[in-house]
Amino acid sequence: MKITKVSCEMVTIPYKNPYRMAPGETRSKKQILVFIETDEGFTGVGESGVTLLERGGESQEAIYIAIKKYLGPLVLGMDPFEIGRIIDTMEGSIQGRTGNLCAKAAIDTALYDIMGKATGRPVAALLGGVYRTDFGVSRSLGVKSPAEMGADALRLKAEGYAMLTVKAGFDPREDIERVAAVRDAVGADYPIEVDINGAYTVEVAIPTLKKMERYGIEAVEQPVAWWDLKGMREVRCAIDTPVTADESAWTPYDVANIAREGAADTICLKPIKNGGLYLSRRMAEIADAAGMGVLMGSKHPFGPGTSALIHFAAAIPAMHPVLGYGSPLERLVDDICDDPIRMVDGKVALPPGAGLGVTVSEEKMQKYRETFAI
Repeated sequence: MKITKVSCEMVTIPYKNPYRMAPGETRSKKQILVFIETDEGFTGVGESGVTLLERGGESQEAIYIAIKKYLGPLVLGMDPFEIGRIIDTMEGSIQGRTGNLCAKAAIDTALYDIMGKATGRPVAALLGGVYRTDFGVSRSLGVKSPAEMGADALRLKAEGYAMLTVKAGFDPREDIERVAAVRDAVGADYPIEVDINGAYTVEVAIPTLKKMERYGIEAVEQPVAWWDLKGMREVRCAIDTPVTADESAWTPYDVANIAREGAADTICLKPIKNGGLYLSRRMAEIADAAGMGVLMGSKHPFGPGTSALIHFAAAIPAMHPVLGYGSPLERLVDDICDDPIRMVDGKVALPPGAGLGVTVSEEKMQKYRETFAI
């Protein structure tokens, strides 16, 4: 089997409500859909995109250009089953092998969709086997006033979410008040964690997080800047709560360095930011071998990306049983697929069928497509 065509589309769907965290606010989800065709009639769909510009600096337009002009032509004529060679080819075209992770992720996911369709097997089976078929779902609370976040927390708990993440990284006193309000709303035994998105310094993080610990937080995600692994270790040693690396954990090399530095207890994987399923699996294996836990985040994808992260989580034995995302309809006004993945009674299930098990709607593509000329 050979790859004969790689095409991509820019697609934007609005959020139901503006999403705010320490780096900024967004009102729409800007994604890329990739379609890879083969000489045996199989077409795979992959997805990538951005919430806000992060460490890699990839925008929706940058991902589109990277795939359309550079990475897509590189993989033409290659066998989609030779995923390792394809990843090596794309990485080899980029000095340092760590760039364009979001762009590579879309191609990677489309290749796994092809392999699944060609063999009649779910993507999870191709990643090592189906270890579980359903998950609990957590939800992050976009930053609002403490009272509003408490009300949101109570509503989401009632909807069946297994855990809530309180976004912080603003004024420390107000951040503590937000955590206190959420704890007061959900009660003493309900799990909550805090995500700083790298916005504190070590000097701010340690005293602030110690005060937050009074409210029984499960974990602290990215307390300081992604590049400050020494600072992460200082925070980790100073508090009693486990530390999760998210923005610090983008590549397999990052995970090795985090483990070497003792900077985190857990890593948060998001296939879209980590270069796809192939590289994400490598990162999960390194983390597990180093004694670190593995969590699944999202970056709020549409149906194809949501299916990809569920398949990935289903195939990783070390994966935490609660995912950071269950359905595009949690956040967005619509999905791009005909039959959206849905969260039911606080749980999400592995999509049935071969490959990713999703079908992109042509009607919705027409509605939400963005145009961009190179």
